[in-house]
Amino acid sequence: MGAAVNTGASLPQLVAATGMPKSSVHRYLEVLVQEGFLERDAQTGTYRLGARIVSLASNETPLLVIRARPYLERLRDLFDETVNLGILSGDNIVYLDILESPKTVRLAARVGDRDMVHSTALGKAIAAELPEAEVRSLLQRTGLPRRTANTITRVADFMKHLELVRRHGFAVDDQENDVEGRCVAIVVPARRVQYAISVSGITGRFPMSKTADAARAMREIISELAEHSMPPIKPYP
Repeated sequence: MGAAVNTGASLPQLVAATGMPKSSVHRYLEVLVQEGFLERDAQTGTYRLGARIVSLASNETPLLVIRARPYLERLRDLFDETVNLGILSGDNIVYLDILESPKTVRLAARVGDRDMVHSTALGKAIAAELPEAEVRSLLQRTGLPRRTANTITRVADFMKHLELVRRHGFAVDDQENDVEGRCVAIVVPARRVQYAISVSGITGRFPMSKTADAARAMREIISELAEHSMPPIKPYP
């Protein structure tokens, strides 16, 4: 099915591949077309990779974005905070899908935006799953620029922090990428590419005491999405 998306896949094929209702798949496909992740052939009616996603070099990515959308909606409605789906592309995190909080004041990037690995929960969650040598090589290329007073800026400290991420089962960006933001992320098991889902909120209404609850909710949703058992969550002290 992955190869079919590259050459063009019809709506019935995508419905069969995702196991979702036809109306839902069509709605999500139109969102992806609007965002530039997919293109629709006017003559054949088939969908293929759009310009914004071809660079990610993953056939499975469009299907994941389609399948994940209802789960992300559920997560957003549960916490009333912004929910993100991100991927490691090159040395950066790329936002594949974003469902913004209904709150007037909220944290939200834009689909297609790139962000740093060392200062984001999405980046930390993915980095914790990678070989140490690969992470060190990535950090050597990008550096660890300071985004806020809380940003980790030393490789040794970051590597030690990843041990904490593995022990607790989720990653936290505690005002490290944005002075007013806190974010929690968990990886999404996939065959070839590193994905993660996160919940981002303003620190005043998204305290550290809620991070473990958000992580548990994400774990349950990811388990359903990936049909893969997830490790237990241990709250940060």
